[in-house]
Amino acid sequence: MPCIPNQTCRVLIVEDEVHARRYLRELLAAETGTCIAGEAADGAQGVEMINALAPDLVFLDIQMPELDAFEMIAQLGRDNMPAFILVTAFSEYAVRAFEVEALDYLCKPFDQARLHAALMRFHRYRMRRAGVADERIQVAKSGRQRLAIKQESGVRFLPAEQILWIEAANKYVVIRTADHSYISRQTIQSIVDQLSTEHFVRTSRSIVVRKSAIAEVKPLFHGDHVVLLTDGTELALSRTYRETFFSEMAR
Repeated sequence: MPCIPNQTCRVLIVEDEVHARRYLRELLAAETGTCIAGEAADGAQGVEMINALAPDLVFLDIQMPELDAFEMIAQLGRDNMPAFILVTAFSEYAVRAFEVEALDYLCKPFDQARLHAALMRFHRYRMRRAGVADERIQVAKSGRQRLAIKQESGVRFLPAEQILWIEAANKYVVIRTADHSYISRQTIQSIVDQLSTEHFVRTSRSIVVRKSAIAEVKPLFHGDHVVLLTDGTELALSRTYRETFFSEMAR
C-alpha cells in the first residue's frame, strides 16, 4: 500500500479486549512506518502510558473498565492528549467523537484498508501540524473554483463558494445555491471529483454539502441523524457516510 510517512509513527493501543488488541496489532504490523509503543488494557492504564510514553497516535476503545475513552480525554486534558482514533462497535458515539476532536472513528469490525485510510489521515494531520506542504494533498484540497454547467442557453460558470448542496436525480444532478437550482447532466461522483475536499462533504450517496452551509446536526431515532443547513434545509445523514462525515467536519 502507498504510504505518505517518512518518519515512524509510535502507536499506543488502549483496548480492554485481548482479541481486539491482537487484531489491531496484526493490522498495524502490515503498515509501513508504524511501530507499537505499548498496549493498555483499561482507561486508567491508558492514561499512565500516555504520560509515560508520549505516543504519536493512540487507538482508543470507547467502552472500557476504570475509565472510558471520554473520561480519559477529560482527565488528561485535550492539550495533553496526543492524536487519537476512537475504536468502537457502536456507531452512536460518532457525534461525541466529533466533539472531542477525534482524528478518526473506526467502527468494528474494520479491515486493513479502513485502518490504512485512518493512518493516512493521521500522517496528513502530522504534516499539516509540521507545516509541510504536500503537493498531492494540496491538489485534493484546492478543487475547482467554479463548476461548468451546460444549459440550453450555453455554459454557466458557477463559483463553488455559491453552492450550498448538490443532489443526484437519476441521470442528472441538481445544484442548489441560495436563490437558484441548476440542473446538469452528469453524475454526482463527477461533481465530487471536482470539488474541494476541504470545503465540501458527502452526507449520503446522492448528496454533497458545502461545510460552511451546515449549521447543526441533530440526532433522530435509532442512530439516525439529520443535517440542518443555514437556510433551514434539512438533509438526511446516511449511516454509511456518518463516520466519514464527522471526521471530515473535524478537519
